[in-house]
Amino acid sequence: MRKLLFLFITMLLMITPSVMAQGNGKLSEHLQRIVRSQKISNKTKQFSEKKILTLMTVAGENILSTLSADYGLDVQDSIGRIYIVRIPIAALPQLSVDARVDRIEAEPVAMNHAMDVTPQQINSSNVYIGDGLPQAFTGKDVIAGVFDNGFDFTHPAFLDAGGQSRMRYYYDFYYDNGDGTLGRGWNSTEDIIALGGTRHEGITLHGTHVLGIMAGSAVNGKYQGMAPDADIYAVHFNSMASDFDNPDAPTSANSILGFKYIFDEAARAGKPCVINFSSGESFTLSRQRILESEALVGLTGPGRIIVVCAGNDGTRSSYMEKKETDYNAGAGLVYGVGGGNIIDMDIITPGNQQVRFDFLGMRMTGTNIEKTIIFNTDSVDALNDTCRLNTTTSLSDISMKIWKSNIQDPRGTVFHVRADMSSPLFMVLCGALCLLSSDNPAWVYTNIKFSPLVNVDGVEAYSKAAKGHSLWWPGTLDGLITVGATGYKSTFTDIDGNVNTQVSEFAADQPGYIAHFSSQGPTFDERIKPDVTAPGMSINAAFNSYVEITESRRKELTDQTNYNGKTYYYTAQSGTSMATPVVAGTIALWLQANPTLTTEQIKDVLAHTCTKPDPTLEYPNNIYGYGQIDVYKGLLYILDLPSNIPELSTYQPAKVKFNLNGSILTAEFADRENSDAKLVVYSLNGSPVASAHDYTIDLSMLQKGIYAVQLQTNNQSTSGSTLIRLQ
Repeated sequence: MRKLLFLFITMLLMITPSVMAQGNGKLSEHLQRIVRSQKISNKTKQFSEKKILTLMTVAGENILSTLSADYGLDVQDSIGRIYIVRIPIAALPQLSVDARVDRIEAEPVAMNHAMDVTPQQINSSNVYIGDGLPQAFTGKDVIAGVFDNGFDFTHPAFLDAGGQSRMRYYYDFYYDNGDGTLGRGWNSTEDIIALGGTRHEGITLHGTHVLGIMAGSAVNGKYQGMAPDADIYAVHFNSMASDFDNPDAPTSANSILGFKYIFDEAARAGKPCVINFSSGESFTLSRQRILESEALVGLTGPGRIIVVCAGNDGTRSSYMEKKETDYNAGAGLVYGVGGGNIIDMDIITPGNQQVRFDFLGMRMTGTNIEKTIIFNTDSVDALNDTCRLNTTTSLSDISMKIWKSNIQDPRGTVFHVRADMSSPLFMVLCGALCLLSSDNPAWVYTNIKFSPLVNVDGVEAYSKAAKGHSLWWPGTLDGLITVGATGYKSTFTDIDGNVNTQVSEFAADQPGYIAHFSSQGPTFDERIKPDVTAPGMSINAAFNSYVEITESRRKELTDQTNYNGKTYYYTAQSGTSMATPVVAGTIALWLQANPTLTTEQIKDVLAHTCTKPDPTLEYPNNIYGYGQIDVYKGLLYILDLPSNIPELSTYQPAKVKFNLNGSILTAEFADRENSDAKLVVYSLNGSPVASAHDYTIDLSMLQKGIYAVQLQTNNQSTSGSTLIRLQ
């Protein structure tokens, strides 16, 4: 009866129905697409000798060797139960039905950068992000790993105090070896500098800027990053790769290898490592990267930390809830057409829902409904297969697929809806209306990249889109540190002296509050994320000298310097891409204090030391996580100094800089209105070891090591503490 009702509805609406096998769930979506493309275009012979790098799990021990013999597999590496395997393309259909195989996964690399919000250059004072850090911790003997693209190895921001480069390791998955293979690594600083930078098609400034924030050194006394003495290890991935059917293109399996390469090199150097990943992708429940997620978390451990961005979709909605009391509940969808996916949606419901999509065509035609697709989730469930529904609007043919997902959710059955538009037009805004009708509740999640939800003004039934649930993967993973962005200033002066006073819709409501672009939690399974926030609005850092400086790009430049006869620039950029390396660089300092810190221990530090930007909220929450990171208070907590030295302030003085010249420590005041000052020096076990009623103290009697210093004056702004290191 349900099937008859389903067919009747589709015939009534003049929609062409068909049933298509979704394919074995053992293959990830990208691999299924490659297999289908072979069948459709008769590429089997062309691909018969080609292999693709994948992540693979099998049904038991000692099975992989027999599978390798049967199918010609090439095992590259492993992380726990996950194998990194190069598989013949032609063998994928057979492997997908082999009982010895659990899952095979290879997806395009998740490299959407979390920057370039518009306008992106709404502020930057010339105060660099690493200003005021305690002298005792600079990231020395810690690896600052960056997985990104668009590196400039020659920029003076990556030199040490002696003028030598801190670039120690580099791997480029797109480097053409000239023998038909891609990918090469370098562990010689000289060789890396000789490369100059990454010069692939679609070169960006992203990696250079991120690296400058995380580990840049001061040039002419300005723009110091968070960990200016850290060794730099970089892996390049090209986010511009678009040929997803090309098995030669690096995949998510290569991505995992990139993270592993950095950690393996750090282990060989005997140093702790934190990796920054300021990229990701929006997703739905049915498109989770199962093995990639497990492998990423599996790479972390004591002294091995991965820090990722929350994403830049804070102003968009991807979530809608239909309550039992709502018979009708819906929202609008807006999408830019690029001849591809326009709807990517999960619907969770414990009972039947009638789902209606009204396609509006091009927005310029108004709100007139051009075509409608209706289906019942019970009917899709009864088909036990994928249902395909087709229709045509004035803009393009639309193909919709609906299937029951194998994802288990305590709230009900998960149905996935995917719609594609065949039009070759690019960035033509159009939209649709989505309405769910029944006595049952439902929860809807959309892929925010393709089809964000919007509320329709004045129509209650189509106003159920809600904020939140906008985090990017892998920022949804518990085993990683996820970072949102706060904002401060809203103006800056560019390199030509022009004051930009734009006030962006993304600006924070108050200085230090969340930037509106910053993606918010919870995760789709209702866990609190992000973990922490950091400044991410118009941050000044190094500019990639291999990027062409167009007229619009020049307006983003804030300063310049000359080095080795070449002009290098600095630029202001915004996004959670910029907030993430602030946290990653901070963790590099914390790892210098405790090289065996784990992700869970770092979260404990955040819970006890973060500042709370919005006092009206409870923490942790899905906007700020535990709050905004506090570098100095975190160091004190890791060293257990608040317990050992109750007299020690947990903040550094706002108007004082401490200068350690040999063994002479001087407190340098912005003004000398303080008539009384007292310096007390403590060992880390809490014992006072030196004191003076003065601005200067001689510490030559002390042994090498780290000490805490308390400065007490008659003014709160010049009182506080710091950490010093006697060499």
